[in-house]
Amino acid sequence: MRNISVLFAGLLLAACSQPQAQVQSQIEAHVEQQDRCHLCGMVLVRYPGPKGVASLTSEQQLKFCSTRDLFEFVLQPDKGRQVVQALVHDMGGNDWHHPNDQFVLAQDAWFVYGSDRPAAMGPALASFADEQAAQAFADEFGGRLFRFDEISLELLNAHKGGEHGGHKGH
Repeated sequence: MRNISVLFAGLLLAACSQPQAQVQSQIEAHVEQQDRCHLCGMVLVRYPGPKGVASLTSEQQLKFCSTRDLFEFVLQPDKGRQVVQALVHDMGGNDWHHPNDQFVLAQDAWFVYGSDRPAAMGPALASFADEQAAQAFADEFGGRLFRFDEISLELLNAHKGGEHGGHKGH
């Protein structure tokens, strides 16, 4: 009986540690010079601001020229169901015109919408790993703070998001 308990504990430990290893390997994303936006076909590196990456159930990785385009895809019910993971650039300490491959899970990010910073597809939806960096950005460039689940197609389609709620500066 003790051997069965030890075996079960070992299998449980292995099962619990496997998804964490998968998540760590999945968080990596690279924007290459030739990558084009899945929605509009624009070359990603030609435009300023944060980009997005969606990993699908088919193990395909889709890239987007802006976080707005990523949300336009993810918020579509038929498409959103296919998304296993959504990543966005962490713009804290990142170059606005040439972001590197530093990404964060979109569900964990803080977003600033309505700033005066240029982006590929309309008003920027600037993404940050932490709230303080997002607030500092909003204080400097304008806009309001939002969390992932507060972003809707209605918000993205509104000019600057001024009439919508969200996290105000603290």
